[in-house]
Amino acid sequence: MSASADVERAVGLIEHTIRGLGIDPAASRTQREGHVAFALRRGSARILIAVHSPTDELKEGRLRVVAPVVQLPAPDRLPELCRELLEANASKLVGAAFAISGEEVVVVTERSVQDLDGSEVDGMIRNVGRLADAWDDALAERYGARRSSDA
Repeated sequence: MSASADVERAVGLIEHTIRGLGIDPAASRTQREGHVAFALRRGSARILIAVHSPTDELKEGRLRVVAPVVQLPAPDRLPELCRELLEANASKLVGAAFAISGEEVVVVTERSVQDLDGSEVDGMIRNVGRLADAWDDALAERYGARRSSDA
């Protein structure tokens, strides 16, 4: 299967999964040059799902699922937060990782769209949403940060 066919197939799998969650994929879809994206909510978590087309650097398309968790705390709390997130990445999170994007802590997972199946799409979306929902209250309280869902 060609890389562009893999991307089209991945978009179809995502739409099917979103529909299974009771959400209209057309209402949550945006498209820009190089990627198709979907935005939805699961619990308190906002979930962003993007399929990136192949590029000169990446010969295959990529599926990335991201959920903002909390806004960054005050600068004096940042080292402690970063340490906790890195330790969680190493020992508590499976199939996803914490990262910082702009001024937010996010949960992210990514994989190639080659040989992607519907159960993987469903698992990625549910896992990222579950982790963001499970960690947002605790991180906000511990570090005096604002939950991204409240922003």
